[in-house]
Amino acid sequence: MRSVRARTDLLGLDHGHFTGQRSWTEEELRSAVAGAATWTDVVERLGLRSGSGIATVKGHAVRLGLDTEHLMTPTSARGARTDARRPDVARLDRAGSLLAAAWFTLCGDDVSWPLEPARYDLLVTTTTGTRRIQVKTTTVRAGDTWKVYLSTTGRGRRTYDPDEIDDFFVIDGDLTQYLIPATAVGGLQAIHLGAYERFRVPALAVPRPSTRRSASVAPRPSPTRR
Repeated sequence: MRSVRARTDLLGLDHGHFTGQRSWTEEELRSAVAGAATWTDVVERLGLRSGSGIATVKGHAVRLGLDTEHLMTPTSARGARTDARRPDVARLDRAGSLLAAAWFTLCGDDVSWPLEPARYDLLVTTTTGTRRIQVKTTTVRAGDTWKVYLSTTGRGRRTYDPDEIDDFFVIDGDLTQYLIPATAVGGLQAIHLGAYERFRVPALAVPRPSTRRSASVAPRPSPTRR
């Protein structure tokens, strides 16, 4: 294929209408880039998903030498409100380990991340020793509670051996957090968090400054001059 394409380029033949495995042509990409304001706009015009599509489209745009400077302008520089950004629970799975690490750090523990892929996500050192923490998140409702999978994802779900991890740190769709010992859920692929309320951990509480005024102190009388 590369040989034929090189020969086609040498002969000056147009092959921009070839799509291969793509659902769009190079001309459609040129038009989308020229008329869009952001990379997200480009992939939407091409009917792609913004998550994985942006990197692919960027690569083709660079290869074709397209002018994309207007797509790299920050949104805020074009006068859009910067406070329009909002956290989305749909991204909870990506933020889970960060939220867990923040909670342990705020509790005064030392948090380490495994250098190589491991069965645990965090190593947490407390005053009583080091614990291997596996972080799980869920946005799946189950009646009036949340359902969380404690097994690995993939073709076949595999539960965690209590010899591999010590605790599960679970964050549900309400951002409620649980620290559940692996021995309490050993062998279970999924649980309903309503049955594990005893393992809920305190949420972050920001101390507010006291509104009470300090008691006024009567000024000392000045010494009497003789």
